[in-house]
Amino acid sequence: MTSATTRIHIATYASLLTSVVMLTTLSASAQSDIVPAKPQTRPLLIVHAVVHTATIAQPIIEDGHVLFDGGRITSVGTGMPVIPEGCEIIDAQGMHVSPGFCAFPTTLGLVETLQVEATDDRTEFGDFRPEAVPAVAINPDSDLLTVARAAGILLAVSVPQGGIISGSASVIRLDGWTPEDLTIDSACGLVMTWPVVEPARTLSSRRSPEEQKRRAKEELEKINRFLDEMKAINAARAADPTVTHDERAQAMLDVLSGKDPVFVEVGSASQIESAVTALKARGLRTVIIGGEGIASAIPFLKAEGISVIVRGVHRLPGNRHDATAASYQLPKLLFDAGIPFSIATGDEPAHERNLPHHAATAAAFGLDPEAALRAVTATPCVLAGINERYGTIEPIKSATIIMTRGHPLELTSAVAAAWIDGRSIDLSSHQSEMKAKYEEKLQRGN
Repeated sequence: MTSATTRIHIATYASLLTSVVMLTTLSASAQSDIVPAKPQTRPLLIVHAVVHTATIAQPIIEDGHVLFDGGRITSVGTGMPVIPEGCEIIDAQGMHVSPGFCAFPTTLGLVETLQVEATDDRTEFGDFRPEAVPAVAINPDSDLLTVARAAGILLAVSVPQGGIISGSASVIRLDGWTPEDLTIDSACGLVMTWPVVEPARTLSSRRSPEEQKRRAKEELEKINRFLDEMKAINAARAADPTVTHDERAQAMLDVLSGKDPVFVEVGSASQIESAVTALKARGLRTVIIGGEGIASAIPFLKAEGISVIVRGVHRLPGNRHDATAASYQLPKLLFDAGIPFSIATGDEPAHERNLPHHAATAAAFGLDPEAALRAVTATPCVLAGINERYGTIEPIKSATIIMTRGHPLELTSAVAAAWIDGRSIDLSSHQSEMKAKYEEKLQRGN
């Protein structure tokens, strides 16, 4: 007779085996089988297009052309350029051409299935992990990359999460065989979450205002001690190369020198003022990421010359006294104040495909459509430090562009074609395959 203990062991083993099989199935089904694009082998000319350059000087070129070769744009303008030998010509017939969208910040490539821990590489342990670099963990076969790509998102800045200093931000292109193929810049800045410095006085608060102030003070002191320590280690190594290598201090070099910015996640005006004041006193460049509190901090942000990443236009107001449209109107307020800003979804990577819709909503609530387009193309590339190569349609820039049937921010404008560094991109995805499958079912009538 089988003992109760044996039956428990058998049941436990069966449960573990089932979990392993489910994990394997989920992981396998989440891998894209779309083959990365081949390098551009001959010049390509797009003619008779409405070209949205995402530049301030000449934002729109009616009946324009874009010529690119070797992955680089060689001519942009009206009429016909000198056509190179062997050039492929595409007649856009009035379709629109614009830079590919850039999702920043996002966790694209770092997580596939939220319920499966093994597919989630967003978070490292510890409060201070500046050496954590998302580029090494990017999954080039992620199905979510192909879904985002089909919506015109060709670039992304993947960021880690967790702790106070989460790690570095990595700039990637959404096509390639390996993480190295995808990576444009493995570390373009430091990602940081600023402590809540103003006590919450609500019925749901578990700690007294005094306790909240004490914890905020402790966290700010921890940040200062860490930055002082990293600065001291780097100074010691500069004076004596035999000093023991410190990976965290090495990762902080470009940030402490002011070369790379600190991308600071905030949720209130008090956090914005605290973060900017503290980091500026150390000579650090600051970019604010958030939504709540930004509108009331606009005078301060303008005076300090701080850029902003709006984390989600499609948000409910954080304060019951705010207007329902407050988050929709925030980009227009920043634009009117002359504050550089970009727009992000603030959502899970499965929903990054909605990025152009966030910009479109900002345009519907007063923001100039071309300024809205720049907020998801040119400006995120400026903030990530890759604007010399990406973000606008200009000669010498990378041919990372999309062609759409209508204005690129219009909800009904499908992406007809896309190129990353001149490579023609397959825009199919698991979602488009499922759509085709069930359309076939409807046509068959069964």
